Amino acid sequence: MKKLMILTIIAISILSCTSQKKDLIINLHSENGYGVFCPGDKIIFPNNDSIQYKGIPTELKEYVVRSMPLQSAQYYWDTYKKGKIDKDRFLKIVSRFKIDTTILANTPYDYYVAILIGTNQKGKRVIIVDSNNDEDFSEEQILEYEYPLSIKEQNKIYNTLPTILTNYEYYLDGNVIEKSIELRPIPYKGSLGIGYNTNNEIEKKYDLLVSFPQYRKGEITIDKTKFEVFASNGFTSPSYSKRETSILFSKTNDKKPSEVDGDIPYQFGDIINLNKQDYLLDNISLWGDTIKLKYIGENTHPTGIREGMFIPKFNAKKLDNSTLNFDQYPNKYILLDFWGTWCNPCIVLIPELKELNNQFRDKKFVLISVAYDRDVQKVSDFVKNEQMEWEHVFVSQTQPDKNSLVEKLKVMSFPTTILISPDGKIIARNKTIPELKEILKNAL
Repeated sequence: MKKLMILTIIAISILSCTSQKKDLIINLHSENGYGVFCPGDKIIFPNNDSIQYKGIPTELKEYVVRSMPLQSAQYYWDTYKKGKIDKDRFLKIVSRFKIDTTILANTPYDYYVAILIGTNQKGKRVIIVDSNNDEDFSEEQILEYEYPLSIKEQNKIYNTLPTILTNYEYYLDGNVIEKSIELRPIPYKGSLGIGYNTNNEIEKKYDLLVSFPQYRKGEITIDKTKFEVFASNGFTSPSYSKRETSILFSKTNDKKPSEVDGDIPYQFGDIINLNKQDYLLDNISLWGDTIKLKYIGENTHPTGIREGMFIPKFNAKKLDNSTLNFDQYPNKYILLDFWGTWCNPCIVLIPELKELNNQFRDKKFVLISVAYDRDVQKVSDFVKNEQMEWEHVFVSQTQPDKNSLVEKLKVMSFPTTILISPDGKIIARNKTIPELKEILKNAL
């Protein structure tokens, strides 16, 4: 009997350890700025707001006031109830954003933030945020901006523009709660082409974008290996959702990942491999303070899109309509070059690719260009005219295929290069041609 009890205790202990490994909850805290992610913002369009605002500074030559909803699901629900969108359109929005209308409020509350933008007597652009949400601008900080600026100058100062701590209300679990968020108003549109559906000529003169420069960061230990975790919601909302959130992982002692430098974030629904264990990115809490990982199992041969992972299965057709299969190239290093006839930087790279191909094609190396384009004949003619004498694959822009090389490898910028070793492992992604030459010299 005593033996049985000991065995039972051991079994319970083992099961307890296993259950900890199956599902992981990562606690995250808030960090200011954009961190390892590309900055993000949203356009605030003109609206038909009838609210009368007080405390408008007398030194303004002209101005407009725009309001921004900070609970988008409630905004769509209220817009539908007011008859501003029809039922069919509303149902499409509900389906797209997975809105549960049963948890939204039927009585009004203040989830909007008002932002004034105009020009003062000195000719400077002025922004005032109604940070305490009392519809009065008289006690608010007046932000002044040089205007206009070149795109280069805009990019240079983007991260240094001031932020304003702003209060708003949020409806949750049947209650209206008070919240606050650091908000960065931006009077510059960069290279965006923005059109406004309004007859108000003053509204058309002012571009207003808003960013919420905060991300989430945490740490988790798996089999004594520590990983840092970074989460971003695109900096366009105070709350988090599975649809909008991007995640980056790195070992604590490794160089931090960087979306700016080309590291591709994970999305919810992706499978990640941490210390030879596969996990499903399952969920994130409303305010981004916890992430849930669902344990799948041990995997010493992880497929994925990052260096060190093995290339996933894909569908691909060559320009002659034959099927591409890596088994055709045993014991060879394969360089995938993603390009398009519409992509000027891709075309500029062609002479360097020719040189690379000439240098290594007789040394267990294959170059395969993957054209992401609209017209296969146009690509074929271009390849022939430019004497691009290597393998070519065509992926249609007009007929999306979730199993194509572009989709499977999450290629989002062009050109992109991915070097694959003979065992199918990605050993370099988005390296320069000189860097690729050095890697191939060492490998071959």
